[in-house]
Amino acid sequence: MATTITIAKTPEVIDEVFKIRHRVFSEEAKLLREDPSGRFMDRFDAFPTTTNLVVKKQGLVVGSLRLSIDSAVGMPADEYFDFRPFLPKDALPMHCGMFCVTEDYRSSKITTGLMLMATYFGISHNVTHVVAPINPAIAKLLKRIGYEQVADEFTEEHTNARMMPLILDVKNLSDFFIHFVKENQLQDYIGEYEREFYDKGEYVIRAGDEGDQAFIIIEGTAEVRLPGNDVLIDTLKQGDVFGELALLFHEPRTANIIAESDLQVMALSKKSFERMFFQDPKKTLNLVQTLAKRNKQMLGKLQSLESKTSN
Repeated sequence: MATTITIAKTPEVIDEVFKIRHRVFSEEAKLLREDPSGRFMDRFDAFPTTTNLVVKKQGLVVGSLRLSIDSAVGMPADEYFDFRPFLPKDALPMHCGMFCVTEDYRSSKITTGLMLMATYFGISHNVTHVVAPINPAIAKLLKRIGYEQVADEFTEEHTNARMMPLILDVKNLSDFFIHFVKENQLQDYIGEYEREFYDKGEYVIRAGDEGDQAFIIIEGTAEVRLPGNDVLIDTLKQGDVFGELALLFHEPRTANIIAESDLQVMALSKKSFERMFFQDPKKTLNLVQTLAKRNKQMLGKLQSLESKTSN
């Protein structure tokens, strides 16, 4: 089953976020004192300007990242590092913190995926800069996508943990998905996507299943195979869209999509698509046109394959 990065939306999932923080910070890393409740939270968790991303595997929360958009009460980092001298006067910053992933699931792709998803969320809420006091061990990964170090490393007094202060000007984000949505004028949907990771050989779509998502390949390749005879129809690569008809019709999937390599995709659910459509039908036109173009290309390949097999 895919590993998914998404927004924590229900009380049950948010409660799991507090438990994961306690497990990582108190039980595994020993940075914080253990709490009898088995949870860790602070006052910023109560504010409407706070959102949590979660990493899920087989339905279980295994990691989290807290996003706090600046407001009249400030940001969590204000208590131990002042990012404001490094920001333009008209900036709307968002703080990324409480980064935690259980030991079994820590990897560079999860780390980078969480920070990219945080940035997508920020862009969808008009954030101009993302500030991140981060573990120096993962700073190199973030610098690759545009984060810059603005001061020397320091020790956070409450946890005695080393931190490196990084800032991302969202205009400087180096990321394929950002380029994709801009080229296809899909900026209005950027905050609706989830990131999913599949291992080589894992099924992304199974023929016959009812579809409820469309996908864009961010990294890796996938095979499109007909059910039954397992004939290879197409190989999908970075930037290819698939499963798009599920957003428009209540029809079962017609082909198997299998990860040819380790695969990263962005997934848009039918519910998100329908919500955006009813909010502003005109803004969905570009997305529908993108889907129609991809569907036309796939039909052409199917017709070509049918012609070859009949001759």
